[in-house]
Amino acid sequence: MPLWLLVPAFLAGLAAIVIPIVIHLRRRPRSKVVPFPSLMFLEKVPIKSEQKRRIHNWFLLSLRALALALLAFAFARPFFTDASSLAATGSGPTERVILLDRSWSMAAGDRWERGVEAAREAVASLGPLDRASLVVFDQGAETVVRGAPDAQPVRAALDTLATGARATAMGPGLKLVETILQDSDLAAGEVVIVSDFQANGWTGDEGVAFPDGTTVRTVELGGDEVDNRAVTQVALNRERVESRDRISPAARIVRTGGNAEAEVEVRLELDGRVVQTRPVTLPAEGAAGVAFDPVTVARRHTLLTVALAADDLPQDDTWNVVLSPGRATQVHLLSRGSRGTAGPLYLRNALEISEEQAFQVTASDGVPGPGTLSERHVVLLNDRSFPGGAEGARLAEWVRAGGGLILVAGERGGWPADATDLFPGTLGGVVDREDARGERLVGLDYDHPVFEVFRGARQGDFASARFYRARSFQVEEGDSVRVLARFDDGSAALAERRVGEGRVLVWSSTLDAFWTDLALKPVFLPFVHQLVRYASGRNPAVEAFTTGQVLDVTDAGAMESAGLGEVAEALASSEERVALTPTGETVDLDEGRHFLSLDHAGFYQIRPPGQDGIRPVAIAVNVDRREAELAVRDAREIVAAVGGAVDGTPTGSAAQGPEAERLRQEDLERRQSLWRYLLLGALALLLLETLLSNRLGRGTGTGGGHARATG
Repeated sequence: MPLWLLVPAFLAGLAAIVIPIVIHLRRRPRSKVVPFPSLMFLEKVPIKSEQKRRIHNWFLLSLRALALALLAFAFARPFFTDASSLAATGSGPTERVILLDRSWSMAAGDRWERGVEAAREAVASLGPLDRASLVVFDQGAETVVRGAPDAQPVRAALDTLATGARATAMGPGLKLVETILQDSDLAAGEVVIVSDFQANGWTGDEGVAFPDGTTVRTVELGGDEVDNRAVTQVALNRERVESRDRISPAARIVRTGGNAEAEVEVRLELDGRVVQTRPVTLPAEGAAGVAFDPVTVARRHTLLTVALAADDLPQDDTWNVVLSPGRATQVHLLSRGSRGTAGPLYLRNALEISEEQAFQVTASDGVPGPGTLSERHVVLLNDRSFPGGAEGARLAEWVRAGGGLILVAGERGGWPADATDLFPGTLGGVVDREDARGERLVGLDYDHPVFEVFRGARQGDFASARFYRARSFQVEEGDSVRVLARFDDGSAALAERRVGEGRVLVWSSTLDAFWTDLALKPVFLPFVHQLVRYASGRNPAVEAFTTGQVLDVTDAGAMESAGLGEVAEALASSEERVALTPTGETVDLDEGRHFLSLDHAGFYQIRPPGQDGIRPVAIAVNVDRREAELAVRDAREIVAAVGGAVDGTPTGSAAQGPEAERLRQEDLERRQSLWRYLLLGALALLLLETLLSNRLGRGTGTGGGHARATG
């Protein structure tokens, strides 16, 4: 059993053993003082020097010397290096990191409680020099405790944690653990992963590699059967009735787990009030649909929720939506020979046949007045020239302010010379195609929003459409000018020009069945919708977001691109705004707080501070439904990918070098703490020596012989 010293320099203290010897050799015997009247009768007798160098009490000398030796060895901090001691310390001081999953699937059953208990056990065996860190993760990761020298900070933090509303992504958590291990100066690292190891939470491309010397241990909480009922989809069928929006909600309810049919009540809530309930029977591992009666949406930012009774996994039992009337894109049609609301058949029908009444079409012979024009999003000139004079100036100003203009050339379309700065090229005369089969569209820009939806296979075939007549159209592309489609002879079919904040698009043929058969093809309807939607510059209103998304509420462009133009307008209308989260927390939306992190499912409401009486702007947030897929992944696959082993075997050799060896020795010495026993022994010897010395000293008070014996 080899004995080592952590600080051998303190053995120099053994030299202090000489001190008791010197005291014993130089100590004079005590003399008894006797009063005497005269010295004339006394004889002078010299004291023999041999008496000064005699050791009078070897036992006391030994006690004193041994006490000093024990003190020197205690400060030298001895420790044993036998096999059992080395096994107890392993590779020496360890950086232990607990990676705890807090995604919302961990709320199933008692998974979270078991996970917290496993994290407590992981820090229960910390050594004197070990350090502990606690990292929690879902879609992101956060270091809750880092480098704690004992278990208390980790235990205290675990008492404050709870599952969240975001989905699982193991990559960010593992990457954060990798950083902690790389920054550590301890000899070894240990990672304890506590998770349900959902299959959706790991892609294999995370690019995480733990340092050599790291051991990995997993606590797998998934795999248990959970009877979960979830609202997975809500469809909102809109119709316009007497200038009011009527919505017919329909929901899909999916059940996973369970052994028999279950009767479930589905609730429809508007602004937190239950307005309808529907019973539905769900089979085990099955789904069912439920439809509600139409409801009228009269106010903006109406809160709609489809909800179930809480089950083993309550986060997906609700689906939240924000509804507002009047969100349709307003299109004004100026066409040759239009009278009142009459207009070209194909265009009007294409725009009026749309899901959820996405477009509202009005028509007139002339450009609307300033008040009416400001309410329009798109003006469509069909076989009609751009107007001149005051009407043209008003329309051009409206385009530069953000309006969308579409000119369908036809036979009479065009623009005057003073409006050439609005349009993307030069429009010429009518060209008849010599080939009876007509021209085809080629070179479609599938990266552009107009054609992006047709990119995939079987998403729309423009090649089958034939064009028998078109206007010659010369376009010089540049920073603001772009050709989006060409005929197979190379001439431009569709081109765009960005003008100020607005967009101008020119189609060189017609959108009817006279010059082309495109209107008879399946792609015609979605093409017209995409063309008008893009020209408007508006994005479809987003009725619900997913937890984990972040909104820059001060960036009007970003909010508009996210379908939250109304929120951007509401924020711009007041210098001070606050957001109330679903948990009741208030977030100030000022210049110092631009981003609103959607971390909770429910409704975020934005209003001026202290004005609870006004109707707030609302944002609906739902949990990611993929998290309800509770299939698990083999933990060994993840451990192998990051460079570990489930059985606790180190991923590589332990850290080497003088510093690592010093830390191992210090850890071993602290675990044994032999210096405590040596100090106790030295104290006991000094107490014993004091008692004996005092007792012998009292004896010398009555006889000089004893004085010479004590020394």
